[in-house]
Amino acid sequence: MTRELFDDYIWTKENKTLTHTEHGIPGLGNFTHKNTSGSTPPSPLHYHTNILVIHCMVKGQRTSVIEKNGQFNTYTFAGNTAFLTFPFEIHGNGDQAQLPCEFYGFQIDLSEPGNLLGLNREYSSSLAKLLLNQKDRQLRLNASHLNYLRTSFNFISSLERENIQVGVQFLTCFLYSLQYLQPAVQEVTTTVDEPIHRSIVHLNQHLTEPLQLQDLAEMAGYSLSYYKQKFKQEVGITPSEYMMLQKIERAKKILTESDQSITNIAFSMGFSSSNYFCSVFKKFMDCTPKDYRKKYRE
Repeated sequence: MTRELFDDYIWTKENKTLTHTEHGIPGLGNFTHKNTSGSTPPSPLHYHTNILVIHCMVKGQRTSVIEKNGQFNTYTFAGNTAFLTFPFEIHGNGDQAQLPCEFYGFQIDLSEPGNLLGLNREYSSSLAKLLLNQKDRQLRLNASHLNYLRTSFNFISSLERENIQVGVQFLTCFLYSLQYLQPAVQEVTTTVDEPIHRSIVHLNQHLTEPLQLQDLAEMAGYSLSYYKQKFKQEVGITPSEYMMLQKIERAKKILTESDQSITNIAFSMGFSSSNYFCSVFKKFMDCTPKDYRKKYRE
């Protein structure tokens, strides 16, 4: 199952992308500076398991499409705007080529919330919590914030250890400043195919109950084979993958906000056994439910 979509290392005039392999900074995935002079192909729908993605526009504009409960919200963001995509969100650029623009983009890997950007456990966990609790998706930037990013990227892209350490400090300052920025809202909501949307709403409302794909297909008025095909065409992933995504997200919330046993959570989410729940959870989160609870409690 293809869960992630990552760019490879590239260094051209218009696209400079560093991966974790090059910079080696804890909790930082790809770090990109793009300055395109022509249109670029749209990114297909995909999602990231534990990764928060932040795009910061310098000039031009960009479009992003994000799914929530069977609806796609389309956002257009221009210069001096930061745009956040949270873990597990199905997103892409729609079906239109992207206009020429300049932006910085980077990925914060939250799979180890106590080990971000070389911070100690206390500060790292505080930063992870701040990012995950960020209420606004679009934020207005000023010149100083873009200078933080530009300076950070320039230092880190030298790939010299002393410079990387300086670059991380500028990036950390930028991330901590997000909580003080003003929201910038520009979005248009569109609904996927109505029968598919109806089945998604039902799925999310009855997530803890036994659900069969055949039942969802009948609710949509489609045959099972066509339902699977249409669902992936509309949402970007299969109905089974979508269902598991929602269950894991719900389970994460229960794990961090209650003391329910792993077994109770497994059965409440409709899993046949706690072992199967743990297996699926680890596939998505790269850790067991017990370890996940422990990390976030700490």
